[in-house]
Amino acid sequence: MKLRNFLYLNTKIIEDYISAIDGYTYDEESQAIATSRENAVNGGLGLKTISAGGSHNGKQSEEIKRSVKISDAAKFDKIYKYLQSSDDDEQLKYYELLSDDVYNELRRDDFIEVLVTARFSKTKELTDSVRKLADLATMIQDMTDQQVLDKKATEAINDFSALDKMKLGKEISCVFNFDDGKYPLVAYLDEKYFRCELYSFVGQSYMLCKVIRKIPKGQNVKLDEIFDDIKKLPLNRDQRRKMPKNIDNPDIIKDVVKGPAMIVVPVAVYQ
Repeated sequence: MKLRNFLYLNTKIIEDYISAIDGYTYDEESQAIATSRENAVNGGLGLKTISAGGSHNGKQSEEIKRSVKISDAAKFDKIYKYLQSSDDDEQLKYYELLSDDVYNELRRDDFIEVLVTARFSKTKELTDSVRKLADLATMIQDMTDQQVLDKKATEAINDFSALDKMKLGKEISCVFNFDDGKYPLVAYLDEKYFRCELYSFVGQSYMLCKVIRKIPKGQNVKLDEIFDDIKKLPLNRDQRRKMPKNIDNPDIIKDVVKGPAMIVVPVAVYQ
């Protein structure tokens, strides 16, 4: 049995998969545990068994019932073993690097286990850094009673804070890279399924994931496009003509993952 420290665990996906495998899902089960103890009596010169309605030298057994909760880790392990026991064509495969042949063979809905290094999008990294800077400046100002940030710096921090609020409630964009930097995996993570502080998540770890689609060479994925909602507005031709030609992210937060790459759904990230 592999023992894992989970950094991210999508329990909704796990419940769905368990339900598909077993035909049902449950959180608790009853267990019966048999216990025994020895009873002995002193019968004069030595120990002897008394069988007629009295105590005897022997074992008495009893059964204890208890209700136990099925852990998320146990449910994940069941799914992991199920994938490992699948037919050769669908069996779970492990990769530390991807070759051209392996990439070409992978298909939508394939499950893979990979050793990768995670990073968040540039937008998240920058807004997180600005938030920490603002907190530090506030702490220093409270301790020293001196203004740390000038007017322009304060305005810039407020602008980034507004950008951070735009991302609240949305999935967190993340890129998982192999050691050689080839075939990056792009994923969108739900914050409620993290099992660690976000700063502890960045780094090398294992990931079990499902392939959603490939990004071929010559195409790319843009992360955290702040004007996406505007681009999707049902505008007429005249309104589109009046729109700025370039409404992509500013260079400081522009984050483009170039193909060949893959979009995946992480089931779990662990060490």
